[in-house]
Amino acid sequence: MSVKSFGQRQASPVLGWWSVREAEERLVRSDGASVRFLGFVNPDDERGEESSNDRRWMRFEAAAANRTIELFVQQRDVFNPSGSRLLIWRLDYAFSLQQFGIGALDYEEWIEIDRLICDALVCWPQWEATGLRPALIAVNGGWHKGQWRKECYRTFSMAYLDALGRNAVLRSPVFSEEPTRRWCFLLPARQATVDEEITTRERFAAAKPEEVENLVFGLLPHRPHLESDDRVFVPLSQIRGRTVWLYMDDDIITDRISVYAQEDGWTFRIDNEVVVGTIDRRSGTAFKFDFPWEGVKGSLKREFGNFPLVFLDRFRDLCDNAVWQWKEARFYLCDRRSIKDPAKEICIQPPKRVRADKMVSAAGTAVRVDLVTAEEALEGKSYDRDEISYIFNDDPPFLNRPIWEQFEYQTEASSLTDRTTGQKIELREIVSGSGKVTDECQGVFCYRDGDGEYLLVVTRESRKTSSAAGQWVLDHEASRSKNRQSCRQSIPDVRWHEIANFSRDALLAWPETAIFGASPSTLLETGGCFQGRWEPQLRRRQYAHLRTVQSDPSAGRDRVEAIALQPWHAIDPDVDTESSSSRVQAALRKLSARRAEKINQTRRAGWLRADGRAIFYLQDWQTLRAPPDGDAYQAPIFEYLDEDITLRLYPKLFDEYEMESLALMEVNPASVFYGEVEPLPAFSPIWHSQPRWRPTREIWYRLVTAMEAQIERTSEQVRIKGLYTAHGYDSAAARTVWLERS
Repeated sequence: MSVKSFGQRQASPVLGWWSVREAEERLVRSDGASVRFLGFVNPDDERGEESSNDRRWMRFEAAAANRTIELFVQQRDVFNPSGSRLLIWRLDYAFSLQQFGIGALDYEEWIEIDRLICDALVCWPQWEATGLRPALIAVNGGWHKGQWRKECYRTFSMAYLDALGRNAVLRSPVFSEEPTRRWCFLLPARQATVDEEITTRERFAAAKPEEVENLVFGLLPHRPHLESDDRVFVPLSQIRGRTVWLYMDDDIITDRISVYAQEDGWTFRIDNEVVVGTIDRRSGTAFKFDFPWEGVKGSLKREFGNFPLVFLDRFRDLCDNAVWQWKEARFYLCDRRSIKDPAKEICIQPPKRVRADKMVSAAGTAVRVDLVTAEEALEGKSYDRDEISYIFNDDPPFLNRPIWEQFEYQTEASSLTDRTTGQKIELREIVSGSGKVTDECQGVFCYRDGDGEYLLVVTRESRKTSSAAGQWVLDHEASRSKNRQSCRQSIPDVRWHEIANFSRDALLAWPETAIFGASPSTLLETGGCFQGRWEPQLRRRQYAHLRTVQSDPSAGRDRVEAIALQPWHAIDPDVDTESSSSRVQAALRKLSARRAEKINQTRRAGWLRADGRAIFYLQDWQTLRAPPDGDAYQAPIFEYLDEDITLRLYPKLFDEYEMESLALMEVNPASVFYGEVEPLPAFSPIWHSQPRWRPTREIWYRLVTAMEAQIERTSEQVRIKGLYTAHGYDSAAARTVWLERS
């Protein structure tokens, strides 16, 4: 009897050193260790009395060489009023060990499990069983500063799977040879003088590879540093505000590690600007990288090449262990870019948070991810600390709280009211869906003021990406039809703009509610009044922005000038255009002269308002240079001119306008603005140290209408940064406008 062969087993897809086995919902590492998804936890078994729709627990099995353990990971939708709403996976060691009556893991056991599970999660594919890949992996609990701590917090960015798929790694993982290595902080025996610091810098810059080791040993007695047996980590110099550190062990010496040491934390990265570069300590020669390339640009030496994994693991040990031993130190350090003050005194504080920027290897390849470690989850000013404070917050989401104090939200009525103007928007009914982030929800809202009501059709889309919850869509076309069906009279354009402006801001300020779900980070408007007509293809997208401190709160109801709503027409370069305004006619003659001389020829020479009394045109070009040593390029200068004012705008690119670059060049003495605003023509497009001029609401509307008119003749989007909103002027809020052409 013969048995028929089933043929050769199909090879599993490979991500670095992981074999992907989707049928088993498992990742298997090249040494046989694996991580398997076991399923979601029954809501009745979750901790806490109530389970949020946006927080679900998953069970994973991590099987290493010396132990197999079940770990709990929470799918968490993170509310953050100052940023986008991220989907994260949170590995909770405290909760996981509590389920099995374990207080803590031994360090050697934990480091093996931790590297296994964290590496697997950052590489986890998008499978039907587990859903979207998260934006971040968050971890609380673990070993820190030589002891087990529940209050240690880490976040990992996700690995780029396309890059991992091109890098198969067959070798077994090799971690730190001495996982219990202890670092200590050493103060200098004697503080070096300014002259000695300058001399030290010159010696390092001129040293041959074989001479650097002796220079390092000569530096240590005069510089605070970190030491662990044969390894040394010492600040070497400064460049543009960051500190360049020199690392030395038995194998290499390198000064490619730079650190931004700020009050709220340290940020590590592997840089390319070097003084000594990377040296093979055993041979006393330059280190041989894979695909090396060296270059000198100006006075700086540059070194490129990827460090082998063994050194990346040692650099990770610096971030995980070494720098947490640092004590406050004040000393002199040379700044390589400063000519006036070549050496100055600096003070480096101990870190409260450490970020390793693209320094942690993922899946055993050169693909690297970010790692952030913090000892506290308190709110702070930096992006990392803000994220950590919300990621690890176990309190319920902030419900029924508007994000701007000017608005009052009434839970029972599901309404949001502007305390200053009395304008109100309320949720009338849920048409379909639910408040879950994974579900789409459509509702009918109603705008109300002393002049009447207007219905608005709003959809909260389901989450489609891990970087933000589903956007809100205000469908003006559907809203118009809804009002007609309800036998409401049509409204004039000025009234529509007033309703749209308030509704836009009110919806962006709408709180998270159980009935309608997550608050918006983005509002997309479809359809609306544009250029004096109703335009179904009009699109406006605006982001909720809360980082700007509002120093100019709203002074009352937003009234729209009828003059600001007149349509604009592109100036045809082949047709002579006349205007009844002498000021506008002078600008037209200037454009005509340039056209004759073939100067500034572009399809966007200018736009003229329908009444012929305002113009927005390309006035000139400016030369900018990409920092720090980039090539020069030409950027446009636009000018807006009407009977009252002359404005000049300095965008870096076409279609991207920032109000911070706005200069008021002239105010007509006969204008209504004369005496209310003063010209401020001085502007530097590179340095923003001087106080910026802020346009009045009326001036802003006139300019923005001209900017948005450009989409009539182009297929691109126009982005405007610096907006007037219901809560005042916000210099950092941005809006994008375009026509959705088929």
